[in-house]
Amino acid sequence: MVTAALSGFVVDSVYLIFPHSAPGRRTVRPAADESKTMQLRSNPLAAAGKALGRLGRSGRRFGADRKGGVALPFAMAAIPLALMSVAAVDFHRASMVRNGLQDALDAATLAAGRTSTTDAALIQQIGQDALAANLKAYPSTELTGSSFTLQGEKVVGTASMHMTPLVAQIFGAQMNIAAESEVVRGLNKLEIAMVLDNTGSMAGTKLSTLKTAASNFVDTLSAAAARSAEPNAVKIALVPFSMTVRVGSGYRDASWIDQTGASPINDEIFSSHANRFSLFQQMNVAWGGCVESRQAPYDVQDTPPDAANPATLFTPYFAPDEPGDMPSGRWTDSWGGDTWYNNYLVDGTSSSSWSARQGNVAKYASTSLRTGSNRSTGYAYGPNAGCALQPLMRLTDDWNGLKSAIGAMTAVGDTNIPMGMMWGWHVLSPNAPFGDGVPYGTAKTKKIVVMMTDGQNTETANGNANASFYSGLGYIWQRRLGLGAGASNAQRQAALDGRLATLCANMKAQGIDIYTVRVEVNDSNFQVLQACASKPDQFFDVQSASQLTAVFDTIAQSIENLRITH
Repeated sequence: MVTAALSGFVVDSVYLIFPHSAPGRRTVRPAADESKTMQLRSNPLAAAGKALGRLGRSGRRFGADRKGGVALPFAMAAIPLALMSVAAVDFHRASMVRNGLQDALDAATLAAGRTSTTDAALIQQIGQDALAANLKAYPSTELTGSSFTLQGEKVVGTASMHMTPLVAQIFGAQMNIAAESEVVRGLNKLEIAMVLDNTGSMAGTKLSTLKTAASNFVDTLSAAAARSAEPNAVKIALVPFSMTVRVGSGYRDASWIDQTGASPINDEIFSSHANRFSLFQQMNVAWGGCVESRQAPYDVQDTPPDAANPATLFTPYFAPDEPGDMPSGRWTDSWGGDTWYNNYLVDGTSSSSWSARQGNVAKYASTSLRTGSNRSTGYAYGPNAGCALQPLMRLTDDWNGLKSAIGAMTAVGDTNIPMGMMWGWHVLSPNAPFGDGVPYGTAKTKKIVVMMTDGQNTETANGNANASFYSGLGYIWQRRLGLGAGASNAQRQAALDGRLATLCANMKAQGIDIYTVRVEVNDSNFQVLQACASKPDQFFDVQSASQLTAVFDTIAQSIENLRITH
């Protein structure tokens, strides 16, 4: 009995004939490499020929000796010596073939064990095909039987074969060789969140390539789910992100959304208290479904939203009307020497203060909103400016619906990786707002986030008094990153990177496995994404978007291995 382990599989090998003289640990190699391991180190037939040749030459020399003292004894010993020589070669051949059979059976049983199917015929077929492919190096052998059976959580493989020895014509004998192998399955269920960068820089080829890669990823893992007899073997969620995340307008009345303006960040942009949903209603504009990041520290925590603690609630995204008026029937984005990017209402005040004009709550009673999009940002004017993302999709096994959502992704906005990752956590969490995930620590369930971005964290400075574009973090002067309007872009990125580092550590502490991918980012600041990944080889620095499909395929195969190993 020899025991070996590889990648979470345990293989027990029982040699029924020709046991190892010194049993030890075996290494089970994948089936694709077995043909290399089973090449004969020498040609046994050639070796036997050489041995008989040497014996013949010695015999002729003895026969030529006329002294007669050794001729008769040699003649009597020659035949058994020759048979012993050939038999030694046969036993050597049998030992090598037995090792080859064991290697081939180990690989075949591993191949059958890697599948999650419980169909007996399919398990047998997979194992049988793999075994036959790996025994092609032994043309002088005959496979007499093989079986691959599921026994509880184990796949047990057995095989036997005949080998024709060199002395067969003399004795009419066959050498019988047999082996047994066992693989222990550990089938895990998977809950996966795909957190995908949908920022403006993804527009064009990168986004179309990402759609293909993500769809193929779904196909690979849905095929794995289809091979399982267990329900809900694989579920996947989709979280497109930019500078905000769009949960969807269907959650307008959800208890975890701030319905009354109670959240402490709600009034920061207004001169007086305002309920954002009331303002949407007054303007006859539907809430777009985007949300803002929660106040620290809840922005990087899985704390369930609770109306008793308003800071834990999610604030509806509301981009304010920036200063500027509509003189003589023409809209202007300039006022007081500054350029503004989301001017969609008449300010309704003669105040010379930009903040008073921007924060005037009374103007949101108007239904005369500017239409179109800003030429600089591409955002549609209005309170939903920048909220043109595809809505997230919660954990599901509706593969067609998931792929349709992937296909509908669009590129808009700046990059806020922590916000995307936080919602990747929310869709996997057993806690509100969704509560779709199984409890943390549930046996045989893996929670996984695959995050892809094509840029660094960004809270871009602009040339007006807001010192930033409105985003899921509001304006920079609201100090939700701990920074004021004078902060440089490098300082803003560092603050966001710090939030991401804390968030990733919190996620991993709950057992969430993280893969990170960055695409076509030319600077050397990759440490934050590499550190966010659960392992160094789960960070991918992709130099060309054309490689995305191959990288996502690699990740899908890695995740499938997590599902079928302990």
